[in-house]
Amino acid sequence: MSDVMVSQGTGLFEMTARHKANLETKQKFVAAVFAKNWDEMAKCAHSDLELREPDALPYGGIFKGLEGFKKCWDMIPRVSHETERIETLHTYLTEDPDHMFVELECTCRRLDNDERFSGIVMEKFEFRDGLISAIVLYWFNIPDFKK
Repeated sequence: MSDVMVSQGTGLFEMTARHKANLETKQKFVAAVFAKNWDEMAKCAHSDLELREPDALPYGGIFKGLEGFKKCWDMIPRVSHETERIETLHTYLTEDPDHMFVELECTCRRLDNDERFSGIVMEKFEFRDGLISAIVLYWFNIPDFKK
């Protein structure tokens, strides 16, 4: 087997208590986000939390701490788009329990021209000490907001 294939792993792993705990933390955090319950979000977020949004978005960049997350969350519907529908398609656990991916399908409406767009968003959750330390978003089919 080539070294490239060996580096890809087997795709199989044993789910541990840490996998389960991190998944539960992610689920509590997301529920708190949509409930706008910042106190509950704080219980799930590491003090060094970073939210990383793609630069192609009007609000793209790195937002630090729960205050940074809140700033971004409040900014999105003012400068970019309104999310009309969001659905979790899949949650992918990895061999490393401190990394998890969530695949979302979104339908949104641009604020600048009322155009609707749909796309897939992958969120990578990173954990430290049982808390969410980073959320990295990867958008597919991002409209050209620079026009």
